[in-house]
Amino acid sequence: MSYTTLEVTRNKQRTLILVDDETTLPSLFVTIYASKNLRRKRLSTQVNIHRSLKFFYVYYFKKHKVTFDRAFQMAGYNISKFIEELDGFFTYLLGQQHLNNEEDIVGLAFTHLGMTKANKITYGGHIRHVGGFFKYLNYRYMNVSYQDMSPTEAHQMNKANKEDLAYAIKNFNKIEVSQTEPAHRYKSITEKQSIELTNMLIPSTPAFTDVDTKELVDTVINPVNPFEEGFQQYRNYLIHRFMYNYGLRVGEVLLLMTDSIAETLPDSKGETQFVMVVQNLPDEVDDPRKNKPAVKTEHSYRRIELTEDDFIMVEIFKNRYRAPLFEEKGIEDHGILFIKGAGKLTPFSYDGIRTIYKNKIDPSFISLHPYYRIEAKKKIDYMVKLTPHVGRHTWAYITLEYIYNEILKENLMMASDYGIRARMNGELDAAVEKLRSLGGWSVTSNVPLKYAKRFVEMVSNESNKNRTKRNDWQAAIPAPKSETESTYNPLEDDGYDEDIPFDLFD
Repeated sequence: MSYTTLEVTRNKQRTLILVDDETTLPSLFVTIYASKNLRRKRLSTQVNIHRSLKFFYVYYFKKHKVTFDRAFQMAGYNISKFIEELDGFFTYLLGQQHLNNEEDIVGLAFTHLGMTKANKITYGGHIRHVGGFFKYLNYRYMNVSYQDMSPTEAHQMNKANKEDLAYAIKNFNKIEVSQTEPAHRYKSITEKQSIELTNMLIPSTPAFTDVDTKELVDTVINPVNPFEEGFQQYRNYLIHRFMYNYGLRVGEVLLLMTDSIAETLPDSKGETQFVMVVQNLPDEVDDPRKNKPAVKTEHSYRRIELTEDDFIMVEIFKNRYRAPLFEEKGIEDHGILFIKGAGKLTPFSYDGIRTIYKNKIDPSFISLHPYYRIEAKKKIDYMVKLTPHVGRHTWAYITLEYIYNEILKENLMMASDYGIRARMNGELDAAVEKLRSLGGWSVTSNVPLKYAKRFVEMVSNESNKNRTKRNDWQAAIPAPKSETESTYNPLEDDGYDEDIPFDLFD
């Protein structure tokens, strides 16, 4: 038994339906749930919920040899006995049986397996999605319209089901994570690691003639770039650059079109900017991807200024590598910037980006810098696996630190000139708001504050380290006591020694 999630469009509104592959009919209750409850949610959220429900529907059929829809009807539209299935469903997920095509559930004991934080988050999300589905079914069907009972009995049964469901979900949240797993405190890499990673991905430059000087410039090869072809080198470098240096989400990278990046008109001073516009695809663009990307929230629509060098790299990719592919194959250009380099030149997908990080970028970087991932259980700074989303975390922290330092520097100058004392909280609040705007987070989102929390921790540790270094400089084994009386007068000393190797702003 298998199910497929299909996307349907009506009046430019997209939604999803869960279809039984054997009967080719949609699931009745999931369709009702989607049309009544999910249609107001973002498409990406609907995709995640449908995935969880598909896993549960397959699990239920494997276990009971009857579809959930049929079983729910036979149970008189009462969700009570199905709440008990959540435990078995979680064990099924933990054993990764949702990834196989077996006809039956394999009876293995998974209690000995360590629960990782990633598993808890992922599988717990599936449980909560199914729990939300159950909650809706209880609300819709546990009433006198569908139950042969009095209003009081229906209300009591509805309340009991709701409490049982809430208790079951709460128990999953209490599951402890294995203590033997490597501790990744931050899902980002350091600035040094980010620079080294960018250097590894810089594309090789073919020989060319300078337009202005007519001088022939020789080929420059990057020997550590893991990609061989020029098209792949430029495409993957730009994708990486936009996520790790400009903070774009993966979906936002996939939405970029050839005209999303351009130079602005000159301003009153004759100066121009190189701007990247983040927005959804225009209505006239036919996106063939199965999982169509979309901006996350209304705050994700934004304009991001690029450096001139990055703009030049985009132009080289578009004109020297991308456009000729469409011309050679005689294919009409759909306008989406990042494409597959073969076949019908279809737009690049999330799975494609994830694969190049998993199979190429991460292993290649670690082979160059193996010391970043040695003895995971002993190294607290063991580097996380490089993924697309690690780029956004990395960009957010590094950018926040830079913004804060710029604001602090400005306020310290004001303090020197006007006696205004710079306060960390004020500067950090301003830096967080700038980060919120650059990253496209809503005004109510707490995500930027998480980066601020980490930054405060790092600043505090740096201050404590400097204080300790100052104390250690003065530490020494006491000399033998002199018989001569000390002539030291504390009133004649300001308490500081100019030779102390300590920089206040180090």
